[in-house]
Amino acid sequence: MTQGMLFALLSLLLYGVWGFAYKLLSLKGIHGEWAVALVMLLGAAISAAIALARSDPLPLGKMAGNLPWLILVALSGAVGNIFLIKAMSTQGLGSGVALAVSGAYPLVAALLAFLFLGEQLAGIQAIGIAAIIFGVGMLTFK
Repeated sequence: MTQGMLFALLSLLLYGVWGFAYKLLSLKGIHGEWAVALVMLLGAAISAAIALARSDPLPLGKMAGNLPWLILVALSGAVGNIFLIKAMSTQGLGSGVALAVSGAYPLVAALLAFLFLGEQLAGIQAIGIAAIIFGVGMLTFK
């Protein structure tokens, strides 16, 4: 197993815990913009502490030239998280379905990369995308 695949699997595990914890917070009445703000602030503090502990230098030069993209990442992540926890706190929609639908975001990323970055999809990757669409579609039916 490659190091990249190990990180991807650990990410999968932690995102699963993250989704479960968001649902648990929504059941306790903690959802909406303030929940996302607190989670993102705590996440930023934890990320900064890890970077400092690893002695990673802050790449201000690279960041300054990419400020619009950094803002886009922050904006889409924050608003996406707000919509996700609102979806999970809505009656009649299971958290698994909400997480599966929102978790299919690589489809959007792949399409945008294809349209704007010229990235290509191999045949097996296109089949994987079709399988994701089919699987998410199956979750919406009872």
